[in-house]
Amino acid sequence: MRLVVDNTAGGDREFAADVAQALRRCGLEVEQREAQRPTRFDTAVHLVTAGLAIRVSERPERDLLDTIERVVRDSLMHRPSLRRRTRSVPVQLGETGRVLEWIDVFD
Repeated sequence: MRLVVDNTAGGDREFAADVAQALRRCGLEVEQREAQRPTRFDTAVHLVTAGLAIRVSERPERDLLDTIERVVRDSLMHRPSLRRRTRSVPVQLGETGRVLEWIDVFD
């Protein structure tokens, strides 16, 4: 299973690094992608994502998805502000926009 922590939207470099590092500590092979240039986000929208996506090469088994969820939630809880802790992170299938699951701190 190939995992990609995709921060090409430029959401939060530190958050992306924390998630990638924690997934590696779980024994997973992780590629981390960074934004090529600074990105601006419209915070006036109702749903604010972290600007980060976890991409998987195939639909993960429940155990792996649980590990990804635990890592992302733990990292969200250590963000420095309430606004940064209450973001949602999609788990997407490959390079598509198809979201398999949304991860946030509320589940």
